[in-house]
Amino acid sequence: MIILLKSFFEWTEKEMMKVLLYILIFHMPLLAGCISIPEKHGTLGHYQVAAPATGDSFCSGLPGSGEEKMSPDGPGMLNPQQFILMNWNSYKGKGKQWQDDLDRLISGGDIVTLQEGYLTAQLQEELQQQNFYWDIAAAFLLKNIPSGVLTASRVKPDYLCSFRVKERLTGIPKTVLVTRYPLAERDDKLLLVNVHMVNLSFDISAYSRQLEKMVAVLSEHQGPMIISGDFNSWSKKRAALLASFADELNLNMVQFQDDNRSLFFGRPVDYVFYRGLVPQATVADEVTTSDHNPMLVTFSLANEK
Repeated sequence: MIILLKSFFEWTEKEMMKVLLYILIFHMPLLAGCISIPEKHGTLGHYQVAAPATGDSFCSGLPGSGEEKMSPDGPGMLNPQQFILMNWNSYKGKGKQWQDDLDRLISGGDIVTLQEGYLTAQLQEELQQQNFYWDIAAAFLLKNIPSGVLTASRVKPDYLCSFRVKERLTGIPKTVLVTRYPLAERDDKLLLVNVHMVNLSFDISAYSRQLEKMVAVLSEHQGPMIISGDFNSWSKKRAALLASFADELNLNMVQFQDDNRSLFFGRPVDYVFYRGLVPQATVADEVTTSDHNPMLVTFSLANEK
């Protein structure tokens, strides 16, 4: 949600909370009866059956622990000399001509991370036509259609896990999806994290807990890593927690020379963090079909020519 009211830089966090409460009160009647939250969290992919967990986490083992959940090997490997990531909070595909924007944004990409991905038959057909493998970690069902973080790639992942954290005000979860990809002629692998952070909350406890869960899952991985998504880092306290999280995992933040990322209370909320990689090209595109603008980053492995 992007709010364009008075000068964003004049907002106090107390004023932010008041606006969030207004948003909550305004939207809840619209959502009543349309949303259902699965009792068990899990992932769904076009090449595998649904795999629900017993609670809020589907991470049977951590990367590097020797106990991680492995998917069968698939064809192809990422090119360590160049691959393109596209990240977008796609607003459940509500905007007019959204499909045209999606076609344009993913046509030359290797990895796609969507937040508020809405797994309609139309989206599934689009990903299939573009020869993507995909997984979605559903936060909820909207009119019986899964919505959450969706990761698609030209290369089939060999590991995945996901978890969710519920927003106290709405009871609606936000999800995190972790996938891992082999790199051509390399022993190490790329770990990719698709993130949608908690938004509607009066304190930062749930936000902090979600970051702590990510650190617990990711800290064992020693190779290259990308963490991309909608971080809802619209307050000073949230931004500070996010900076500490990046430091703890030794992550760098992608910089955009022509920065068209959407702002919420004067702060960007969409980021791409990375480690062990080099951004070769960056684009923060402008669209009218979502309340967030997409980001495209061309990466190479740090020690690849």
